Amino acid sequence: MLNRRVLLGGIAAAAVAGPPAFGAEYDFRSLGLAEPPIAIDAPELDIPDLDGVTHRLEDYRGKTVLVSFWATWCPPCRKEMPSLARLSRLLGTEGYAVLAVNVGDKEERIRAFLGEIDHDGLPILLDGNSVLPAKWFIRGLPVTYILNGDGQVIFGAIGERVWDAPAMIAGLKSLS
Repeated sequence: MLNRRVLLGGIAAAAVAGPPAFGAEYDFRSLGLAEPPIAIDAPELDIPDLDGVTHRLEDYRGKTVLVSFWATWCPPCRKEMPSLARLSRLLGTEGYAVLAVNVGDKEERIRAFLGEIDHDGLPILLDGNSVLPAKWFIRGLPVTYILNGDGQVIFGAIGERVWDAPAMIAGLKSLS
């Protein structure tokens, strides 16, 4: 029997695999996104943002949601954060949500880093006690999952991406 941990781990591994041998409506592998063998429900997400507002996945039902896990000490995370913010602004909030979940950093350190980059429009969520990596099967950073409107993981990526590239935006828009 497959469990969520095995499937989420498999998504991350498949993200670095080659392109599919068959045609598809959109080639998400070329974007570095891996599809799980079956749709799986995302683990819980019940954490505050920098303003103290609690975010739950249920709040985003009906939307395509990109959840990116990052840390200030992670160079690839730092590099991709501005592109996540631009993606969030380009997609808007009608039908989409982009969430950046910080794992383990102190709020002061997060705020100092954010003062150095473009992050307008990107909700920064705080997992200060690092409880979510075990639930979301995160072994390294950055890791990003894309959820459908039913809250199921449909794609995953490990490592840095250029989230606001035209091909990525077109791919994500094709999901809604």
